[in-house]
Amino acid sequence: MTYLIRGVAAGIILASAGEANAQIRYDFSEVTRLAAGAIVGQNVGEAVPGFELLLMKDGRLVYAEAYGSMSPGQVVRCDSATKTLSGAVIMSLTERAATPFSLNTRVAAYMPAYGGDKSAITIRQCFSHTSGLTDSSVEDIPTITLQQAAVVTASYPLVYQPGTAFAYGGASMHTAGAVAELASGMSWNALFAERLAGPLGFVHTRYERTSAINPWIAGGCVSTAAEYARFMEMLRTGGVHDGRRVLAAASVAAMLTRQTVPGIPVLESPFPGVSDYGVGLWLDQRAAGGQLLGAFAVGGRGFSSWIDLDDGMVGVFATDTTRAENVYGLCLLIRDAAQRAVRQGPVCAADFNRDGGIDGSDVSAFFLAWERGGDGADVNEDGGTDGADIEAFFGVWEAGGC
Repeated sequence: MTYLIRGVAAGIILASAGEANAQIRYDFSEVTRLAAGAIVGQNVGEAVPGFELLLMKDGRLVYAEAYGSMSPGQVVRCDSATKTLSGAVIMSLTERAATPFSLNTRVAAYMPAYGGDKSAITIRQCFSHTSGLTDSSVEDIPTITLQQAAVVTASYPLVYQPGTAFAYGGASMHTAGAVAELASGMSWNALFAERLAGPLGFVHTRYERTSAINPWIAGGCVSTAAEYARFMEMLRTGGVHDGRRVLAAASVAAMLTRQTVPGIPVLESPFPGVSDYGVGLWLDQRAAGGQLLGAFAVGGRGFSSWIDLDDGMVGVFATDTTRAENVYGLCLLIRDAAQRAVRQGPVCAADFNRDGGIDGSDVSAFFLAWERGGDGADVNEDGGTDGADIEAFFGVWEAGGC
């Protein structure tokens, strides 16, 4: 019999009595309050219709809940969080390609159309928004190939000289994707399947836009909270998933290393004035000495995922029902709340009053909460506080499980 489960009311991960000693649980009640509040417009500019929130700690799933209109495991559009997936594909190619390929490879080495003032553009610049290429909207044309799209982009004038400014956009990554096809001798989708989707066991994560022949490298993926978390956890662990190396440690390190020059002029950024960017993702949290603590992937309709390096966590806020600017601040609040929860350490399921022991005072604390009809007393998560909750509480308390 399952006595306690993670629920929206309590916000604590709890297990059945028989599993109690095998589980690690944290008090995520603050996370739950923030998440539930977003549905009714708290800590956001406008209410979020629906999302799935997932947290991992040291590779373990410690929190997963769907809110509002979102269903568990629902496939959603990643939008610009696609850039991180694509960055990983690019880095896999630096490890193994049919012809020479690195972040320093010049686009012109594979595509003659990128001559003249575009001849110095590198893959590194393409994946860190410093190439100077103009967004040409070619990624949204389903009837042309990725190669043809890159040639069209080459026909536009540069916005600035390569490497001299930061301007967030997708055209340069699309061009780098075309080069990746030429260097690998494979289509982008085949390359993605071989290097990421297969090793990570993806079922739902794929480039849905714009077409099979013109996949949108910087914004076309769909995914689920669980699959994207699996990907980010692989990055957090330095390239390993389920005991198998997916990316070289050096490749992950490059993704998590600033590829832009500090102080570079910022012409366009979703975070005004910010240009701390690796290979396909934002490097958003640093210690006083500059050590990287956190990285973020953000999509235009709210899909957000982060790596919390110093706390060993990964988070995914999976949605495509809102706007990035509406939920970015909320995601930071959730990340901070999750950090505080794990830093406080695991909680004991039977230690209801959180005093570090399992005794009669926990029974008193439970009954006080139960009589009030709140404070986590709905332990069986049936939406009410009744006798069934007493049975559920005593099941775990008598087992003395933590």
